[in-house]
Amino acid sequence: MDGVNSPSFFNMKKIFIIVVLVIFGELFSNVNVHFKNTKINSKIVTKKFDKIDYFNIYELNKVFHAHIMEEFLDQRININLYNHQFIILMNSSLLLANDKIYNFKYPMKFTDGKYYLPTEFFKELNYLLDSKIFAYKNKKIKAKFPYDNSIKTIVIDPGHGGKDPGALGYRRTREKDIALILAKKVKKIMKKELPDVTILLTRSTDKFVSLQSRTKFANSKHADLFVSIHCNASKSRKATGTEVYFLSTAKTTEARAVESLENSVVFKYEGGKKAQKNYDNLAFILMDMAQNEQLEESSQLAMILQKSISKKCRNHSRGVKQAGFYVLKGAYMPAVLIETGFISNPKEEKKLNNPQYQDKMAASIVSGIKNFKYLYDGFFK
Repeated sequence: MDGVNSPSFFNMKKIFIIVVLVIFGELFSNVNVHFKNTKINSKIVTKKFDKIDYFNIYELNKVFHAHIMEEFLDQRININLYNHQFIILMNSSLLLANDKIYNFKYPMKFTDGKYYLPTEFFKELNYLLDSKIFAYKNKKIKAKFPYDNSIKTIVIDPGHGGKDPGALGYRRTREKDIALILAKKVKKIMKKELPDVTILLTRSTDKFVSLQSRTKFANSKHADLFVSIHCNASKSRKATGTEVYFLSTAKTTEARAVESLENSVVFKYEGGKKAQKNYDNLAFILMDMAQNEQLEESSQLAMILQKSISKKCRNHSRGVKQAGFYVLKGAYMPAVLIETGFISNPKEEKKLNNPQYQDKMAASIVSGIKNFKYLYDGFFK
């Protein structure tokens, strides 16, 4: 009789011990999370680098609904957690919060296309967040149940309308008509591809809507994104391509020209210099936004949209630019303005009137918005 002395018994015993060690190792290496005043528990999966516990930064989104933005140009990552902003320099252990620099000892790691932070980061949060909101000790977190900050409402704004035709093409195509067609196509695709997101238009018919009313509408609907669709125009019929703007001070002569063209609506159709003065008094909003993360998010949205349009429509990319468009002032969410093409260029005017090209342009806008949403909501792991 072999019994307990048989080789098979010892092998089974060895396997059992390994399984137990793996289970206990996972229990003690992961960070356990309990949400106060609820029966909800979660965990943050950790991974060892040089014997130090790290976690994928997108665990913060999965568990706490944090907003995470990767800013490659500035080599930093922005984390918005419980309405507090934390900026971490890539490949460093430096954390900027509340205008102070903190050091969490071990540097951020980048491997297999993912960013990892050491669990020491949670110790710093003990000092940076109210203990009623967040408390970390011995690989355990007690936290307030997070609010879902994912993008749920998007406002699409077809430029011009009604008495305001916008720019006129070589064949007398009206910008307002192309903008409305594209906006409706964008909404139709988005309703199909993002069924859980509410998509609203600032106008669905050929009616005049003041620039101020457009962002007011977006704010009243608590929109998470604002995308204004336009066609460009130039004295030169050879001018071509797509460009995407976000709100800031115009940096180039060309940007100032486009800003002047789009803002001229106020003088022409909303009451002349008096109306223009009301918009100019909103300059303080621009200053406020310069210190606000929405400016960075608007810039990121513009870059993603420009890349998507250029890739899918295969047209000339004029890049991402900044200007003080009245229609973007006052928007309390990431906001951009897309110049889909030059209606003053006979070839581009023809394309913009082509239903197939319109479908392609609308699909590229939707693709860009979706990519930004997935990044903003933390779906890219």
